[in-house]
Amino acid sequence: MQTIHAVWEKANLGVNAYEIMLSEQDTPEMIAAEEARLREEGAEYIVLKTPVNCPQLLFGLGGLGYTYVETVFRVEIRRSDYHMPEGIARFDRGLSVVHRKEPAEWQPVFDLIRTGIFRSDRVSIDPAFSRELGGNRYANWLKTMLENGGFLYEVLSGEKAIGFFVITRKDENTVDPVLMAMYDEQNDRGMGALLHKKTLDTCFTHECKRLTSTIVSNNAKVLRVYVNAGATIADTLYTYVKHL
Repeated sequence: MQTIHAVWEKANLGVNAYEIMLSEQDTPEMIAAEEARLREEGAEYIVLKTPVNCPQLLFGLGGLGYTYVETVFRVEIRRSDYHMPEGIARFDRGLSVVHRKEPAEWQPVFDLIRTGIFRSDRVSIDPAFSRELGGNRYANWLKTMLENGGFLYEVLSGEKAIGFFVITRKDENTVDPVLMAMYDEQNDRGMGALLHKKTLDTCFTHECKRLTSTIVSNNAKVLRVYVNAGATIADTLYTYVKHL
């Protein structure tokens, strides 16, 4: 069991949050004891991540009041394995990618994110939070990534920006397309797969041998695009939350 005080969530969500990574050796009794300790520390929100196929966790966490919210897939695409299906690639006409390098160019993206364009993540779907809080969390996270050397790109259809993505470097051989979204998915239907194509294409313009990323089950369409493009699933985790 590894516990992290997620101090950044105070600014994002307004709660004192902790994240706990569980192992196959952990038991509901151990989790209850750790929760009691965190309550004394003033914890208000706990996020648990567990390996799959652990009956004592799968069937025990509900009794402790934890709610399953999503499955996390960690994926990898090697440069030599990357191939975008022709059914997607042939529609990639008239789209361009612009690297937003200047801080003055970042603020409009932050503002759009804060309007609530993310709708399926564990914060946005949580009745105790809201889509706006989820947007605030993502905007703050993006700002931190860019200040630490991340790369922000927007995808344009003609002169209209339809979405964004951000790439970070994990090590000398690996990049990670950490975050991406359509600005107006309802009115730009059919463009989502092309946004992912542009994201993955751009990843491999960087000097790297592979990309890794994290995809959640609440957005299964993304996982399907990645697998069809040559991704393998390296790890799977379940995520549970509890409001104290």
